[in-house]
Amino acid sequence: MPRYEFSEGTSNKFWEINLSGKSFTTTYGKIGTSGQTTIKQFKSDADAKKEYDKLIAEKVKKGYEPAGGGGRSAADDDDDDDADDDKPVKKAAVKAAPKAAAKAAPKAAAAADKSTPRYFEFSEGTSNKFWEVRLDGESVRTRYGKIGTSGQQTLKDLGSSEKANKEYDKLVAEKTKKGYEEKDAPGADDDHYDEIEE
Repeated sequence: MPRYEFSEGTSNKFWEINLSGKSFTTTYGKIGTSGQTTIKQFKSDADAKKEYDKLIAEKVKKGYEPAGGGGRSAADDDDDDDADDDKPVKKAAVKAAPKAAAKAAPKAAAAADKSTPRYFEFSEGTSNKFWEVRLDGESVRTRYGKIGTSGQQTLKDLGSSEKANKEYDKLVAEKTKKGYEEKDAPGADDDHYDEIEE
């Protein structure tokens, strides 16, 4: 899969992208780290390919050069419609975790069991967004986007369950402060997160 690197002054970053049918995965971060991963899904293969080509052109224009490397893929930090969910954090290796067996639970139980996704919605004017979060061992997984879409996903590996718990609590507090309200997820299950583990 294409890997691009950018080095200038103290900035040494990498960016990878992997196109797969109607979706692509991007991975980005400091060279020497595993970086952060995001998946974007589209309505058609053509839409995904168009965005894929556009992002590569943008990176090349910014000075990224092909590195010919391989590895996991993830998402572009410049192309994030909910960037507050994806503030860079110091990352350890991204680890695939086993798929949780639990289905969506009532809000109180979800708050206690952080491995069960918690679902929030925000509606104001023409803005109708959702945000979902769950704890996955030493990682925090989020999914967000317009209500009615599958949205996009991020995976942050914090390196320890204690740090992951703190990040989880911080994100939930930030969303609540912004006016997001916790709801029962529509037909919620953990399948939303499958692709990020590939």
